[in-house]
Amino acid sequence: MSVLEELSAEDQRAVEAIDGADVNVLRLALLQITGDAALAGMKVVKTPARGGVLEADTLAVEHHAEVRRAALDYIRKSRISSAETPPPPSREKAYELMKTFSAGDISPEELRFGYEELAFEDFPRQVNWQGKPPADVIADFEVLIIGAGISGVALGVTLNQLGIPYTILERHEGLGGTWWINDYPDCRVDITSYSYQFKFEKKYPWSEYYSSRDETLKYVQHVADKHDIASHVNFGSEVVSATWVEAEAKWHVATKDAHGVERIWVANVLISAAGLFATPKLPEIAGIETFEGAIFHTTQWDHDFDYRGKKVGLIGNGSTGSQLMPGIAQAASELTIFQRTAQWVMPAENYRDALPADVSWLIENIPFYWNWLCYSTFSTTCRLQELQEYDRAWQANGGTISQRNDKLRANLLKYIESKVGDAPELHNKLLPRFAPLGRRSVVDNGWYEALRRENVTLSTENITRITPKGIETSDGKHHDLDMLILAAGFHASRYLWPIKYVGRDGVTLEEVWAKDGPRSYLGMTLPGFPNFFIMYGPNGQPRAGGFFSWAEIWTRYILALITKMIESRSSSVEVRREVFDDYNREMDEEMKNLIWENEAKGSYFLNEFGRMAINLPWRAEKYHAMVESPDLADFELR
Repeated sequence: MSVLEELSAEDQRAVEAIDGADVNVLRLALLQITGDAALAGMKVVKTPARGGVLEADTLAVEHHAEVRRAALDYIRKSRISSAETPPPPSREKAYELMKTFSAGDISPEELRFGYEELAFEDFPRQVNWQGKPPADVIADFEVLIIGAGISGVALGVTLNQLGIPYTILERHEGLGGTWWINDYPDCRVDITSYSYQFKFEKKYPWSEYYSSRDETLKYVQHVADKHDIASHVNFGSEVVSATWVEAEAKWHVATKDAHGVERIWVANVLISAAGLFATPKLPEIAGIETFEGAIFHTTQWDHDFDYRGKKVGLIGNGSTGSQLMPGIAQAASELTIFQRTAQWVMPAENYRDALPADVSWLIENIPFYWNWLCYSTFSTTCRLQELQEYDRAWQANGGTISQRNDKLRANLLKYIESKVGDAPELHNKLLPRFAPLGRRSVVDNGWYEALRRENVTLSTENITRITPKGIETSDGKHHDLDMLILAAGFHASRYLWPIKYVGRDGVTLEEVWAKDGPRSYLGMTLPGFPNFFIMYGPNGQPRAGGFFSWAEIWTRYILALITKMIESRSSSVEVRREVFDDYNREMDEEMKNLIWENEAKGSYFLNEFGRMAINLPWRAEKYHAMVESPDLADFELR
């Protein structure tokens, strides 16, 4: 008779779920609940994940049985005892627990960031009035937001709590932003679901380790419905221009709808939540307009076109192209991928897998398991930051980037070898010429296996032109095609384009940014454009952490300034020029320690001037400290 057969049905279910738990997460939840000192002194080790891109804090195997026994004991006792779950720990106690969770030292900045990711409070990043003004003062204030994606929803949730009137202008007919427009086959996130979520929405029942596009869109819409965001959205409104009117201290925003009807909106504050990946980029290839088959960008997928049994061409092999390619390969009669740059395509455990029911059981039956699961995914993703940095001492001794980055390169080369090593010609085409993480990393969705199919061709020749019937490459070959997929990405470095923004004294953003591309202060604002904020602005992409969390953090910073503006009866708020200039000088200096400006040539990371205009140079925990709350001395309130 097995051990399970000796247990009651309830205990059997508990044991099955506990056996599938993240044991370190389980340990911390139990330690927090019970205070059992025996759980505190256990050995924790760093375990590579995703081919070495990440490192997870995992409990040494010798402690697993003890933790599982403690978990079963807790479950049994909780059935017969009416003892209430203890309240969340104090911040200081939570810091101790985070240190216990980790295999290494944690800086004070990491602890502060991590505490918010634990999400013990209902709204970990809530904004509160410091001296709430009369209702009529608040009612007379208007915030205008461009974009009803993740950032727009985050703003709306907090504005609702504060009672500040707002309107969201959304050019599409639904909420969701990038998850509304990207509905190509096999579209999904490349960060785990418990990292890619709001921290004020607790215990959402994710069904996949990495949520699909449909599940992610459903989640965003669920949060929007719960907080009545849609009633504030004006759908089908494409913003054409935004002009600051000094005499009124207000923004005038021009929109047009699908019928060409124009309207002017007036607001005290304007916030762009349009995002980085908003405007599709079409490849500039001669003859593209002559192609007679089906042709579309991945954000404009034609679901009426049946590509089964057709000859399909795919331009682009980045995150999107490599993600959708395997599914297309299975259905098409022929698939030709036109590759300009070989990418580091990296493994990701459980990438297409459903989350087992055990996870939901643990979340419902072990208090705080959800909190520590969220923290675990957060702390794991933060470990990739070391890979983005030069180690000058390592380089002086003959290394390429750093010990970890060079080791990752070796591991990934072995991974490629294991997939296509017996096909030398294909293998050579797939070897990247830049360091891992020099560009955005690409998750293996079956990329290498699909390339082995007889109906799949990888072309690395330059495209000469597109013809009515297909593509001609520099080797003189013509590839006959029925369908052409453009996975060419977005105009990421052309921030806020094509909207025309006009600030103080009639100066446009294009003029301000003409020297070396878009710049901002903290990725959120700039001088000369009062009362204007950007979510995910120039050099605003953090080096780690989930986007939903960053949307909350930016929201907190921006709305802290707006509430201060209303409380002080100020008509405008604007970052000081000297603060902006000092910040950008420091940013440029810090950027020299990162790999991108040398390793990311040709990618969307670098703008036309060769400058990194997307990512931040500081580690995520340092940037979090910089934007935890605004320093009013950095701004001029009028």
